[in-house]
Amino acid sequence: MASFKYGIKDLQDLVLCTFNNTTAPDIAQFVLPEYQEKFGGVNGLLDALNVRTEAGVSPSELNDRRQLYGVNKVEPEPQDPLWKLMIEAMKDPTLIFLTVAAFISLFIGIFIEQKPLGWLEGVAILSAVVVVVTVASVNDYQKEKQFRDLNAKKEDVQITVVRSSKTETVSTHDLVVGDVVMLSTGDILPADGVILGRNDLAINEKMLTGETVNKKKSPAYVIAGSKVESSPVLFAGTFVQEGEGRMLVVAVGENTYQGHMEAKMAEVESGRSILQKKLDNMTDLITNVSMYVSIALVLILMARMAYAFYAQKCCNEAWDHKVHWSELLGFLITGITIFVVAVPEGLPLAVTIALAFSVKKMLKDQNLVRHLSACETMGGATTICSDKTGTLTTSRMTVVKAWCGGTSYDSMKVLAAKVPAVKERFSTAGVVNTLFKTILKKNANGLITYCGNDTECALLIMAGELGHEYEKIRKSFPEGQEGRKGFSFSSDRKRMSTIVKIDGEETLFCKGAAEIVSAICTSYYGADGKVVPLDGAMRKQLDQTISDYADEGLRTLCIAERKVPGMADADLVVLESDLTLVGLVGIEDPLRAEVPGAIQDCLAAGICVRMVTGDNIQTARAIAKKCGIITDADGEGAVMDGKTFRERVTDSAGEIKQDEIDKIWPSLRVLARSTPLDKLVLVTGIQNSEIGIKQTVAVTGDGTNDAPALKQADVGFAMGIQGTDVAKNASDVIIMDDNFVSIVAAVKWGRCVYDNICKFLQ
Repeated sequence: MASFKYGIKDLQDLVLCTFNNTTAPDIAQFVLPEYQEKFGGVNGLLDALNVRTEAGVSPSELNDRRQLYGVNKVEPEPQDPLWKLMIEAMKDPTLIFLTVAAFISLFIGIFIEQKPLGWLEGVAILSAVVVVVTVASVNDYQKEKQFRDLNAKKEDVQITVVRSSKTETVSTHDLVVGDVVMLSTGDILPADGVILGRNDLAINEKMLTGETVNKKKSPAYVIAGSKVESSPVLFAGTFVQEGEGRMLVVAVGENTYQGHMEAKMAEVESGRSILQKKLDNMTDLITNVSMYVSIALVLILMARMAYAFYAQKCCNEAWDHKVHWSELLGFLITGITIFVVAVPEGLPLAVTIALAFSVKKMLKDQNLVRHLSACETMGGATTICSDKTGTLTTSRMTVVKAWCGGTSYDSMKVLAAKVPAVKERFSTAGVVNTLFKTILKKNANGLITYCGNDTECALLIMAGELGHEYEKIRKSFPEGQEGRKGFSFSSDRKRMSTIVKIDGEETLFCKGAAEIVSAICTSYYGADGKVVPLDGAMRKQLDQTISDYADEGLRTLCIAERKVPGMADADLVVLESDLTLVGLVGIEDPLRAEVPGAIQDCLAAGICVRMVTGDNIQTARAIAKKCGIITDADGEGAVMDGKTFRERVTDSAGEIKQDEIDKIWPSLRVLARSTPLDKLVLVTGIQNSEIGIKQTVAVTGDGTNDAPALKQADVGFAMGIQGTDVAKNASDVIIMDDNFVSIVAAVKWGRCVYDNICKFLQ
């Protein structure tokens, strides 16, 4: 068996250390001593794992590596059998109380009263218990099976690795520690690893950390002052937003950070739901009251009998053991009967049937309920802490506004109809200035997914909406076209340009920050397609349009062009001057059309919706206004960033200062630049608050680090499309379409359940 310098625990500790320490001071203090000094960086890990970058792993070592470091698969816990779920259901205090009462009733009816139908009441109560246990356990069994089937539908993704100096395609489940994996735009990382060599990777770690900013990667940490510019470690479940590179696998399956979190969350026991607590309290109340009343009645009857003997008013005869002991037993039976009659044997049955009915209806509204009691709890929700991206918005950067030909448009189809003479030029200018690795793909559900830069993907979509598919434009201007020349984006110029040949004549297309590019334009295309000089009045209109787009939280770009025959080798400053403006585009992750109405429904129903997002405060504020979460009348305390929130509500040890959070949460509506920990602190603080009525908190989440908040919440909603397995396992309800409207539907069904239970009690 092959031997390696480091064991499974060493590599897992390295992964956890790098994930838990991400700031420059923490990296210097905790990570570098481990990564550089102990492991020797990338080269040290390669030597320790007996791997050469160009050769990869030898096939003869695969089994040894699997035995030592594990397989790249997290095996789910076996589903509980039906009989075990039935036993769990029988542990409910109400059902225990009913069962005891049923057997007492059977004993009295059969052996003491000895009536022909004396057994009937006891059997009826037992039948109700059996129905409740069966319905509840079968429902939980079916929903858990549905949940597992949903996760099992995930594709067994194929990925390219280097083995024995050759590249080959293998299943992600076949990866082993030491494998050299080839990564490219659109890949989901299948394991934890470190980057090898130079690369241009930009990794989206939102699913793991909640941060929306793409992370750059390099074989060693690059730190400039207090800023971490790039890091070497890659984590399973994150997404290659753009670029290509190679990764050395250092942890697989259960030993990845994601696998570690999943195991950790599985250890956390869920407490009893609000509905279960209410029923438990009611059962305790009924038990105590009926017991005291029964005891009091028996004592009164016995006292009455004793007084009658003493006063000789009704029992002149002497004590007769056969008669009077039987009479005392009758008193006892009367007390027990009252105790049994007080049991609401139909209540658990009514509750369970109402919940089971609602669960089936909720599935049609895109809610897969994993825990039955979550239905009623959602009906009592007073606060919903919602993500922005993908829940309130579509999770796709889109051109929502465009200025062309002297007019601003809210629809690309309207623009295409109003300025047909410019739409092809607008589409071409937008597509030519995108990277060829930026593409649109269709997933298994037939939905378009973005691969590459989100902003560039939005321009590709815009071209299609204007009637010109981006694939055809790229075929007309291929990457290897003679005379094609590109000038990449730089933070100094804040623009990028590309020269291509149109009908044999060189043309430069420029795309960049609206205020920068528009300033070097001297003309623009009118609605009729003719070039018009850019005078003072039109420039003022342009500046106002750019300002309006910025106020709406839009990312604004200016697209321009210039014919440069024979000038391809001229200085870039000369090339990017005297441009003709083609149009402006305002890009954002647009609000779902149905969300504003759904939020108004929540507000009318007394539910406060709070947005918790990783986006910057300006974007978060703009989206919150559009969907109605905040209004102009709300004060400064309605919007807060995560850093300010953390500093105010937690002490140096990270403990929540409840008095401080009580000053913030009643007015807080938007928490921007927040981390998953901020979400957990907010949820816990609201739940523990004693201001006003007791708050019932629902939370949405999609990332691995959202799992603690989902567990803590009274009802946790995980996203079915974008959500990670860890988030789904920590949740009570899976939102199949990632839509906020589905959450509102869950509230409606929860209130329906509550109303039905109240009607039964009446």
